[in-house]
Amino acid sequence: MAERPTSVWTRPQKARREQPTLTRDQIVAAALELLDAEGLDRLSMRRLGTKLNAGATTVYWHVTNKDELLELALDHVMAEVRTPDAAEHGWRMAVTGYAASLRTMIHRHPWTVPLFGSRPMLGPNAARAMDELLGACGQAGFTAYDLEYAQSVVNDYVIGAAGSEASWRAAQPEFSTGDWMAAMGPYLETTAERHPRLATHLREVWAKESRDVMEGRFTFGLGCLLDGLEARSKGLAGDRAEGLAGDGAKDRAPGAG
Repeated sequence: MAERPTSVWTRPQKARREQPTLTRDQIVAAALELLDAEGLDRLSMRRLGTKLNAGATTVYWHVTNKDELLELALDHVMAEVRTPDAAEHGWRMAVTGYAASLRTMIHRHPWTVPLFGSRPMLGPNAARAMDELLGACGQAGFTAYDLEYAQSVVNDYVIGAAGSEASWRAAQPEFSTGDWMAAMGPYLETTAERHPRLATHLREVWAKESRDVMEGRFTFGLGCLLDGLEARSKGLAGDRAEGLAGDGAKDRAPGAG
């Protein structure tokens, strides 16, 4: 029989009298420094202990393994994600603000991308951010599973788009689009013979700086997504109205009840 899934949030806290001098917040802060500087693959419990100038026993008192450490680190950076009040600004503005905030957080901490979806996000900061997004999508008219699908498609879009952007920025920090045009120009000439549409498109896109292209692409995609959610929510509202009208007709039918 497989073991039950575990989480740092569900594991009972140890008694305070046993607690070492080093705190959990200090451990998480040091882990974040390593993650932001060197990425997910370079983080290890041994390297963390070395950075803290502490033995493994001290680190393992707070977290039993690297997975628990990453849960804590991910929840810590989720505190940066904020959602405008949907009641005050409307659901579209709220979702737009959430998406922009999550995207900015991912750009700051690209190591978060592989962690999304790997386990339930139960920490206080992630729970608050999720609750705010659910509130915005709920105000749009989504309920039950439709509410789950609506919030999920927003998160999936932002994580995918921002993750791709972060990868590009990390891999090509010193090159401008002009550099790419100069380097790839001869190849584009060859490509144009087989795929003229693609070559023309790439020349047009690379005429602008990649940062401007990414901003436009993200805004365009998010707008399309919100338009789709709005159309879907209106459709659901129409279905509910028809259902209520049908129920009323049944109630008024001869012999009803």
